[in-house]
Amino acid sequence: MLEVYLFVNPLANQCVRDEQNVLRLANDSDKQIQFQFVPLLNINVIQRALKCQGIKTSDWHAQNEQSQTLYRVILDYKAALFQGKKRGRNFLIALQSAMLKAGQHYSEHLVKTVATDCQIDLDMFMEDRDSDLAKQAFHADQRLASEMNITEASSAVVFDCDQYDYGVLLEQFNYTTLFDLVNGNLDPFQDATRATNASCANLTNAQLHVL
Repeated sequence: MLEVYLFVNPLANQCVRDEQNVLRLANDSDKQIQFQFVPLLNINVIQRALKCQGIKTSDWHAQNEQSQTLYRVILDYKAALFQGKKRGRNFLIALQSAMLKAGQHYSEHLVKTVATDCQIDLDMFMEDRDSDLAKQAFHADQRLASEMNITEASSAVVFDCDQYDYGVLLEQFNYTTLFDLVNGNLDPFQDATRATNASCANLTNAQLHVL
């Protein structure tokens, strides 16, 4: 069995594409795959988000606003997950679509609408999103990221629980790279930072690190 942890900025388009790649992989691969989207919130995530919006990273007001919005989105996601992984994942994808594709601004009204559309118990959700349990889940995710030395979003860690006692950190990847790694077509001990090696032809700018 394989375990895939995808560390994401919930409000980054690249992370949405990475989520879609992981979902596609789970459908395409013959192997049993368990996956988890782990929201990441740190200064690197915030500054990269501001750069993508054309905002100066030295703008402290913008930094604080971005941080607060991401924090609220993450707590909402955690609250939705309490009602099941599938519903939680559907909630995240629907909220991302509303904000990133439809251009809607984060608000309590938007969150309630998305939760209702995803068939989430609204009363329970509204209570859970401000609960200590949701905050503890957030901090647990950040500890997990720290333990795996994750500092940037769009990072995936893959564990093959049946064969190896180590994980592989994959950064700046595409679907082909992820598929090849999961299906044993890449050797994580090789130098995967260069695409000049014939065995790494599909890696482009991806980087592999053994944890």
